[in-house]
Amino acid sequence: MELRELVSFYHVARLRSVSKAARNLELGQPTVTTHLRKLEDEFGVTLFDRIKRPIQLTSEGVTLLELVTPVVEAVDTLKTQMDYSERRGSFVVGAYPDLVLHHLPKSIQKFNAEYPDVRLRLLARSYTPLIQLVMSGEVDLALCGPPPADEVSLNFEQLFSYNVVLLTPPGHPLVGKTRVELKDIAEYPMILPGPGALTRMRVDQALRAEGVRFDVTLAMDDSESIKRYVEIGMGVAVSNDFTLHPDDHNRFGVVRLDHIFPMSEIGLCTLKGKFLGRAVRNFIDTMEEDLRRFHPEPWAWPGPGEKADKLASAATGDP
Repeated sequence: MELRELVSFYHVARLRSVSKAARNLELGQPTVTTHLRKLEDEFGVTLFDRIKRPIQLTSEGVTLLELVTPVVEAVDTLKTQMDYSERRGSFVVGAYPDLVLHHLPKSIQKFNAEYPDVRLRLLARSYTPLIQLVMSGEVDLALCGPPPADEVSLNFEQLFSYNVVLLTPPGHPLVGKTRVELKDIAEYPMILPGPGALTRMRVDQALRAEGVRFDVTLAMDDSESIKRYVEIGMGVAVSNDFTLHPDDHNRFGVVRLDHIFPMSEIGLCTLKGKFLGRAVRNFIDTMEEDLRRFHPEPWAWPGPGEKADKLASAATGDP
């Protein structure tokens, strides 16, 4: 005997119709009929008088209905409560400031529209603080790079990959260079993310490994501020391509550094064993739909001035 068989019996008994019960349960009529047959075979009784129309319960059917009614109604209550809890509650998400500013608004807007009674709190932090917040349980999940290999208490699920790039003012000598190395970059004042950022750690480690002396003229975690100071000529910046947008190519040059820094990942970082409620799972599903396989490929975009040239060519008919 299975619960679904009792549920089918309950609805047929209340509606006095197999077809109506099947529609109500969103099942095929043969399926409901099979459920009834299985119950009758198991108990060795006839539950319905099928000669009369509408069908009538036998005395054994009346007894079974009295017994199963509290069970089925309790199951219905449980389903209602679970759906209610799915659409309420609260949780905390941590993410890089750039993701918070540019990539999450669409997902959060979509999630809030579908689950208006769920309270989502968002923390913008760099890599190291995010890992610490996940480990302490202060955030339910973080959007960040992979945790350190020795942090076995954390789970990581990749969403998209990205590259480290060099940002320069338009017309900078490094833009036209075939292959830019760290020693070339270090000849100019450098603008880098703050000390807690994963990219900053990778850059510092690479520069020190090569014994290259460098001058950091500005360090901050806000990529828009970094881009602004590159634009006014304060220095060159080592940043991530997921912080870029097509219009940025009209503001400065972008130089590939994937021959120095391997491609990295952004994903969902969670604490192993931490319970993630249905609301959190729903948010993860929404984010995955919007962010998975995202990659900007900035070198495929037109460089400074190219967009205007292409538009002018299109207007005049020139190739």
